[in-house]
Parts: sequence; C-alpha cells; structure tokens
Amino acid sequence: MKRATVWLAALALAGGAQAQNILRGEYFIDQDQGFGQNIAFEITDASEVADLNVAIDLAGYDPGTHTIGIRTYDDSSRWSLTNFSRAVIIAPAAPLDDLVEVEYFLNQDPYFGEGMTAWTGNSLDEPITFSPDLSNAVVGINTLFIRSRTSDGRWSLTNHSAIVVIDLDTTIGVIDRIETFALPGVDPGFGNADQHTVTGPGSEMTDYVFTAPIPVDLVVYDTLMVRSHDSRGFWSLTNKVIVAGYTNVEDLASATNISVYPNPFAEGFTVKTEDGGPLRVILYDPQGKLVYDRVITGNTQIDLSRHASGSYTAFFWKDLERMHRVSLVKQ
Repeated sequence: MKRATVWLAALALAGGAQAQNILRGEYFIDQDQGFGQNIAFEITDASEVADLNVAIDLAGYDPGTHTIGIRTYDDSSRWSLTNFSRAVIIAPAAPLDDLVEVEYFLNQDPYFGEGMTAWTGNSLDEPITFSPDLSNAVVGINTLFIRSRTSDGRWSLTNHSAIVVIDLDTTIGVIDRIETFALPGVDPGFGNADQHTVTGPGSEMTDYVFTAPIPVDLVVYDTLMVRSHDSRGFWSLTNKVIVAGYTNVEDLASATNISVYPNPFAEGFTVKTEDGGPLRVILYDPQGKLVYDRVITGNTQIDLSRHASGSYTAFFWKDLERMHRVSLVKQ
C-alpha cells in the first residue's frame, strides 16, 4: 500500500552580505545518497522558505520508525544544513470481517488455539453471546479469558474478566461472631481483628445492636471496619462506619436530629432522638476511661454527678454506616 505524508520544515539560509535565492531541495529516507543524489523537489526562487510543504513518499517502507533528511540548494551552488526528523509507519489493522474464531478458557492458558470455542464464522459485526463451560471452575473467583483469530492466523490480545462461582449448598449458616478494626490502620486479615461474640446468633441480623467497644481515639473521618463470621466458616463483606464530628451540640442536632442538652452541664444531660428509635451512646471521661455505653430510646437522662469535671468524648451511633462524635463539658 502506498503511503505519503506532508513534511513541514522551517529552513533559512544564512549567507554573506547578500542573500541568495533557494532554487530546489531534496530529501532522503534512512540513507543519504549524497548531495544532489536524493529525491528532488522544486522551490520557487526565494531567499528564505518557512513552512515548507513537501509530499514524502513512504511507499514500500516497512512499519516502524524511519529517519527523514531534507535540505535545499541556492543559486550560489551552496547546500543548506540537513534537517532531520522521524516518521512512523503503522501497519493497518485486520478488518473485523476477517475474524474466523473466538476462543475462551478459565484460569490457565492452554495456549493459542487450544481454548474452548465461543464463536466461529467469517464475519463478526455484533457482540457475541455464549455460555462458558464452568464445569472445571472453582468455588469463588475465577478468571475468564477470551481472544479472537483472523483468517491469516493472527490472534488478538487476550482479554479477561472475573467470574464468581457460588456454592449452591442450601445450608444456611448463622452469624456467630463479629470482628472490627479501625482505619487509618492496617487490616490484620480475616480472623485476626478484634473479636466480639454475638448475642443470639442468627442468619440475618439487620436490627442487631452492635455492642463492641468503640475506640476513644476515633476522630473525624476515621472509619470503623466491621465484618461477620458464620457457622459455615464464611466471612461477610467488610462494612464501614465513618466517624462524623461536630463542634457543638447545636450542629449535631441540626444534622442528625439527636439533641443533647444542656452543654456545658453540671450533674448530667439529656439525650433525645426525634423518632424515638434506638441510639447507642458511648462516653469517655477526660482521662479517656469508658464511663457509659448503653442503647437508649426516647428521652434519656444520663447522670454523671459522680464523675470528674472536664471534657467528655461522646459517640452517638444510630445510622448503619455513620457514627457521630462531639465533645461535652462537665463544669
């Protein structure tokens, strides 16, 4: 296939006291045959040529990078410096209607042409649909690979996608424990985080009141990671509970409908939720000691008369994926 490109070059001839006229030019590809022995092109007489347009004939050259040299000749029989640049020839891609086969395999490549057939024909102008043979798949995550071949034996890149195979065992396990860890930090791995027993195990616990300790050093945007384990040995997905922080109880009430008053307080304070639903309240004293951790409903008065004065850290956990932190002051 004949290929041509337009070459743009800015050439200027620096002469003596009197400028000379450029008469012609020449170019070569990869190999310089010598001054005046390469492929010539015409130039209208000019002392300087900018934005020179030359059609470079690349017919017959192999795909890849090639070096192009170009120079001009003036009426004083002098050649300019040779300017160099590169041209890249790209091999044309095989047309889509040249495809004759699509094959696939799971997990391990049996080599080109040894996979299972997903499609055969001589024209592919729409997405193919096929049901892969999963008889040799493992329970869990498998990798499905797929590639196509043209009539001249060329293979495409091998594409891949994940397939999850689920055990059809109908036995339903019950959740027997929960584990947690905090971010920022490192996931210690399944079974190695902080362990918490479950009261009243069940297969589903959408309304379960989570009572595992909440670290006092959880600050705004930290995350408590939670996952559960069942009697079959399976782990759930790892869920997250993000800590939101508030500078005062007014902002807390506006954002969450959780009212805490008064603040500052002398003997204790009242916690109220607008919907009266369950709310877990966790309180740490000024020394970081846990002094209160209960699930409350409706209006609840919390008595801290026997505790020290100072700044208390309070966590309010009502939403599934968010808990709220605020500081309360005992005078």
